[in-house]
Amino acid sequence: MRSTSILGLSVLGILFAHPAEALTISNTDPDAHTVTVTVGGKSEQLTVEPQKEVQPPCAQGCVIELSGEQHEMQGGEEVSIEDGTLFVDTIPGMDDGEGADDGASAPDAPTEAPATPDGAQ
Repeated sequence: MRSTSILGLSVLGILFAHPAEALTISNTDPDAHTVTVTVGGKSEQLTVEPQKEVQPPCAQGCVIELSGEQHEMQGGEEVSIEDGTLFVDTIPGMDDGEGADDGASAPDAPTEAPATPDGAQ
């Protein structure tokens, strides 16, 4: 019986050690905004006060709605409300600048000056 209790507590410890990835919604506007977060068919309305943030659970994905616009999230994103519009600031697992210049440089320039037509350098 005791080993069953220890096993049960271990499982609970593991579950709580890995919290659900929350979606962070911050409001940079001077006015409060109400967003609707839908997870697994269950919707919840949250009011995000000016200069504050909320973190609804979104580990398995969710849909957030602001001003009639719906946005599908995977969980762990950081989004902000600016001028009444929702912006995705950070997407987990994506490097900054992904899709832009990958940092590859052009081939090295020749180390020698090109020869002049008469062969002098």
